[in-house]
Amino acid sequence: LSYLTIIKDTLPVLLGVDSGDVGMQRAILTVSTLAVILPISMQRDMADLAKTSRISVVFQFLTVLVVVIYSPVSTTLAEQGGLIAIASKSIVKSNTIFIGLGVLSFAFVCQHSAFIVAGSLEHPTKERWATATTRALALCVILEGACGIAGYLAFMEDTEGNVLNNFLSFDGETKNAANVARGLLCTTMFFVYPMDSFVCRHVLVVLFFRGRRAHEGDDAAVLARRDRRVAMTMVIYLSSLIPALMVDNVGSVLAITGTIAGSCLSYIGPGLIYLAVYG
Repeated sequence: LSYLTIIKDTLPVLLGVDSGDVGMQRAILTVSTLAVILPISMQRDMADLAKTSRISVVFQFLTVLVVVIYSPVSTTLAEQGGLIAIASKSIVKSNTIFIGLGVLSFAFVCQHSAFIVAGSLEHPTKERWATATTRALALCVILEGACGIAGYLAFMEDTEGNVLNNFLSFDGETKNAANVARGLLCTTMFFVYPMDSFVCRHVLVVLFFRGRRAHEGDDAAVLARRDRRVAMTMVIYLSSLIPALMVDNVGSVLAITGTIAGSCLSYIGPGLIYLAVYG
């Protein structure tokens, strides 16, 4: 839902659609996801997404780079009296702290696909998996921190849920750079959605199929039948597309999904598993 909402918030702007033309925004979201996301999501194995995953990581890095470079941080710092003055007034904001924590929780929820990704490694050893997770989380911290700090210092309380929307009033080189970043972000969402679709499909396999293969992560064997794969993928796609067509506020979507699903996966779930295993 979050990925589709970001596409709906980003792609129409690139195509020059008026912000009030809701019908055209919904049509663009439906057609673009049917043409790009659905075919990629129909793949049988997570390893098939290796190339698109590499592209999405590079594009995400470039998107954050554009935000950091073109955000008017220096102008805002001068107007607000400097970094110290901003920090003294912005340490904790009780009215938005839980929304912020929800967004952060969503950003760092990656363990839901950990076992599937680990199984897709060419040589799945503990050492290789430890290296991959350490580098991935370190990169997430750097990108999240850079984008969040630059966005807030540039736009303060006016920062949008999608920070690129703050660049709509700019002209010239900054506007062009923001449009490039929108294109990169939109492409990233197209390539990231199928990974989460694979996770949802794995859950459905475990819930609805019996046998060792279904419960030991051998989804490719269970989904070798095309009708099963298509049916599950379509159910997941429609379950996320229909709400995305109705929702407009990206910030609210990220906050709600992060607060409910992200918090459960990040904080509550691991603790419950630890208690179940070690008592």
